[in-house]
Amino acid sequence: MTTAMELKKLAVQVKRTDSTLRQIASQLTLGDQERRVLLAAASILHTHGRQLDVEVARERRAEEAKERAIAKSTQEAAASIADWPVVTMLDKIAFCIAAGFESNLRLDIQDQRADLAWSLDYWVKQARHDIPAELAWQSWRQQKPVSELVAQARERLERIRTRPGTVALAQRWQVRLQADKPNL
Repeated sequence: MTTAMELKKLAVQVKRTDSTLRQIASQLTLGDQERRVLLAAASILHTHGRQLDVEVARERRAEEAKERAIAKSTQEAAASIADWPVVTMLDKIAFCIAAGFESNLRLDIQDQRADLAWSLDYWVKQARHDIPAELAWQSWRQQKPVSELVAQARERLERIRTRPGTVALAQRWQVRLQADKPNL
């Protein structure tokens, strides 16, 4: 799909070529037939340039509508997930996994980072940002209400929370965080 910006660039290029052909036709010593051919080509480009301007305006409106819809859906999704439980270690780990950060959590715990509490808080904050944005994008892409996708994501979060791998990872994080507390 061509974006409004790409169409605009094409329209500018077409208009420049139209102008260039008209200048060539008026400034060069040409026969009448050659001049008519150049002016006919310029006329064709002029017509297509106007059509491109209409397409640019239509595409720009469509892109702006899409951005507004996604922004609205992002706000709606963020408000909907605001009450999702992110209190216990299991809650936090499941929430981060739901956002796609499981590998990051595993790397952080393996690397024995100095500040695991900061790392976990970072991934939770990132998940709070990414989950609504992804749900809004999917809402627009699938043409479904964001509330429906939020409900599906909530069910997925519950499934993630009960997986043995999630429970084991949460326990590892809990043990490591408790072991790091004396160092504070």
